[in-house]
Amino acid sequence: MPSTPSPPLAQSHPTSPHSPLKELTGSSVLLVRPGTEVTNDELAKCARLFSDNYGVWGPKVNKPLYPGGRVKMNAARLRKQCLSDPENTILSMRFINGELVGHAFATQWKYGEHVVCWVTQLVVDINMRQRYIATSLLQHISMHAWFISATIIGLVSSHPAACHAVAKLAGTAISRINLEFIQAHAEGILNSTTVDYLKGIKLKGSLFDPTVDDGTVSLVDTSFFVDHDEPQATLDTYIQDRCWVLGNLVDGHEFFMVVPVIRLEVAQSHPSDPFV
Repeated sequence: MPSTPSPPLAQSHPTSPHSPLKELTGSSVLLVRPGTEVTNDELAKCARLFSDNYGVWGPKVNKPLYPGGRVKMNAARLRKQCLSDPENTILSMRFINGELVGHAFATQWKYGEHVVCWVTQLVVDINMRQRYIATSLLQHISMHAWFISATIIGLVSSHPAACHAVAKLAGTAISRINLEFIQAHAEGILNSTTVDYLKGIKLKGSLFDPTVDDGTVSLVDTSFFVDHDEPQATLDTYIQDRCWVLGNLVDGHEFFMVVPVIRLEVAQSHPSDPFV
C-alpha cells in the first residue's frame, strides 16, 4: 500500500456562520470514551467514517495518489495518529439509528503551566452536516472530567467550520480569536506536543513572518494536498461576514489555531444538548 502524507486530522462541516441548523431525526446516542476504553470495533468504525467523508485529494497530489481520489484511513493508522497516548486521549461519538455519523478525537499534554487539549480528528458524515453534530461532539468532551485541567485548546484544519466549533468549545467567537496569543504560544505548544503529525511542522503566515504579504495569517505547512474547494467556499462566506481573522488558505497548508479556555461561572456548568 503506498504511503501518504500524515494529515492534520481535523475536519468539520461546511456551513455559513449564520446557516440555520437542519433538523436531526432518528434515535440519537452520544458516547464519550477515555482512550483506554476505545474498542477495536469503534476504531474501525471511525476509520471508515473518515475514509467515506473526510475529503478527496487535490490537483497537486503526486502519484500513486490521484486527484479526486478519497483520502483513506485504516484502523491501525488511526490508532497511531489519534490514539498513540490512550491515557491522555478521549473519543466522542455520535450515533443515529445505530450508525456512526460523527466522531472527535482529542489528546492532552503539558506545556509549561498549561494543559493543551488538541482536537486531533473531527469528522461528520457528509449527509448529516449542519445539524449541530460537530459542536455537540466537542461539547460532550468539555463535559467530561478529562477536560477539567485544559487551559488551551487547538487544532490544525483546512475547514473554517472546524475552527469555529473549537472556538465555541473554548468559550469564544471565531471572530474574536486572539492572534497575539497564537503568536506567543505557537512555537512552545508545537515544541512540547506529543502528537506525531505536529512534530517539526512549519508555521506559515504573516503572524510568524512579517514579510509575508499573500494574505495568509496563521497556517502550518503540512504538504497535505487535500482538495480545498469545499472549505474555500465556506471560508468565502466567513470572510464576507467579516468574522474571519486567520487569513487565506493555500494548497498544502492548514489553519493553525490555539485559544485559551474560558470557563464561565453559571448555575449549570454546561448547557443541555437538545440532540441527545
